[in-house]
Amino acid sequence: MILALFVVVLGLLVYRFANIREEAVVKRFLEALKAQDYPRAYQIWGPTASYTYKDFMTDWGGSNSYYGMVKSYRIAGSESRGSGVIVTAEFDHLKNPVNLWVERRTHQMSFSPY
Repeated sequence: MILALFVVVLGLLVYRFANIREEAVVKRFLEALKAQDYPRAYQIWGPTASYTYKDFMTDWGGSNSYYGMVKSYRIAGSESRGSGVIVTAEFDHLKNPVNLWVERRTHQMSFSPY
């Protein structure tokens, strides 16, 4: 009985904290946006030739960007998929949550492909 309870509790803990590192990457990213430190946020996102700093600023660069100024957020959840994790972030100023992708091995961020 005690062993079964231990296994259940252990399973719940593993399930709850399985994506904690990837959620932490998203939190660092969102905190940089909140502080309007866009170069740091872009470095956390992970620069690529296909998503330049200019593209990044169009999406995330303050009040005139697609996602607007990040003042507050909440990590609503995360889900493992293949080689990465989908982290869902909610913002007070947006109607819909934003699903962000974090690659497990590199912690490279992008928009969720799902």
